[in-house]
Amino acid sequence: MTNRPPYFSVIIPFYNKEACIEDCLDSILRQDFPRDDYEIICVNNNSTDNSASIVKKYPSIKLVHEKIQNAYVARNTGILNSRGSVMVFTDADTQVPHDWLGNIYFSIKKNGYDIVIGWYSPGRRIRLLEIHSLLISERIKKAIKEKNPSMLTAGANNLTIKKEIFEKEGLFLNNSNSEDMYLVIRCMIKGYNIGFQDNITIKRNDIDSISILMLKNFIYGCSNAMDIACKLSFTGKLKYVLITLKFIFRYFPTGAGLLLFTFSYFTGYILSKSGLLTPRIIAGFIHKYTLFINKISV
Repeated sequence: MTNRPPYFSVIIPFYNKEACIEDCLDSILRQDFPRDDYEIICVNNNSTDNSASIVKKYPSIKLVHEKIQNAYVARNTGILNSRGSVMVFTDADTQVPHDWLGNIYFSIKKNGYDIVIGWYSPGRRIRLLEIHSLLISERIKKAIKEKNPSMLTAGANNLTIKKEIFEKEGLFLNNSNSEDMYLVIRCMIKGYNIGFQDNITIKRNDIDSISILMLKNFIYGCSNAMDIACKLSFTGKLKYVLITLKFIFRYFPTGAGLLLFTFSYFTGYILSKSGLLTPRIIAGFIHKYTLFINKISV
């Protein structure tokens, strides 16, 4: 590798991901993109298993440590240790196709994007999970087309942001379970050029069953109820309901299962909003959920 700064810094926070981190790293190292043009930074967030030892087997990968237990703080540590001009975020329980970085690069160069939102396919070919992924993709496309921040979402498992944005706007906040989404929303409001590309897709191995996605939606509902900014407007809520109904009818009867995910989200939202679930209880639930996911990751 040369001493010149790489174009991309691929940042991967991890906590007890020994079951899957090797597959993730191997997929990133198999990119068609020139190896000198991207660095990989893994941020160990207090793992107690062999995750860090696995990362150390890769001499070309930078391993740093973050003691504060928070994925967004870990990502910030990765940014502060980066040399690239464009930050690419993913998670240790994902696998990326060989053209992942190349597609990101060409989308930036062709369209002048400041932020590129990618999406995912579920870890298992379950039709309802695939329909849910398509539904959220449709929502993102509509938000970008209409420049409607109240409809926008994004995930840090497949998100690209120019480093200069962090220098101007600050790093990720750590007071929300959806800061990736809220950062992108703030950037849309400020007029940054945001894009979504169908060909920038990863395999998300942590979502491999209907029950897991229901649990995740419950957590998102709990977390979003505590957030005071960037709420869906009434128009945004109505449009999202209409998109969901369209997908239910388009893919009926399987699509009717989307109601399960909607129910799990609003159950968490209502319980948290009413005070029946306190922030401390929710934090404990998220921690136990993370341990559960790590145990079943493959």
